[in-house]
Amino acid sequence: MKKIVDMMKKMIYVTNFPKTYNQLLSKLSPTMQKMCQSHIVQKKESKSDEWFSSLQYLNASINDLSISESFLDNGSEFGALNDATINALGWKADKPSDFDIKGNSKYITESLGWFTDVPVSIKDKDGKTVTATGNFARIDNGESEPMLCIGMTWIRKVHGVLDPSKNQFRMKLHGKTYTIPTFSKPPGVSEPEQRTSDMHDGEDLKKNMTHLKSDL
Repeated sequence: MKKIVDMMKKMIYVTNFPKTYNQLLSKLSPTMQKMCQSHIVQKKESKSDEWFSSLQYLNASINDLSISESFLDNGSEFGALNDATINALGWKADKPSDFDIKGNSKYITESLGWFTDVPVSIKDKDGKTVTATGNFARIDNGESEPMLCIGMTWIRKVHGVLDPSKNQFRMKLHGKTYTIPTFSKPPGVSEPEQRTSDMHDGEDLKKNMTHLKSDL
């Protein structure tokens, strides 16, 4: 009986996939809506917008592919994978999309389909890998690096609670509770760039201290 109920739930969910791009956008946060803009428009806009600060990043992977640009977005109903992620995995869409975006092609990238039962693996604070499946839309945001947006559909499935003030995400799976470390990124700055910037700041500080001692 439980299998039948689970199957019916899955069928209802699949049939509720957005049928137009406007329907999809209405289920996404302002963050994801901006990320779904074409890369040409993104380059014209400043990446210092405050909406980047709402993202909480975490270490996640799909199969053996580690995705550094993985983040939780509780303002988006659906999650998304970008074109670079799908190409790296060598997948084809389970469910082709029929989004009509001809009038918005200059501003919004095309959704290329849906992927069901995607295994998303994340590590808890003790280093244990936890895997839960979910359904994700495929988008082409013009970026060459793989990206994974985890929306509310997946978050609710794992009874997730996001706590940015403590940089953690609590989830429950198979009756067990896990605490996942999260972090934020400065707008438009990647982790390597941020580490390089921090190193330079440290070197500048040492130089300033040396000059200060010599002056004394």
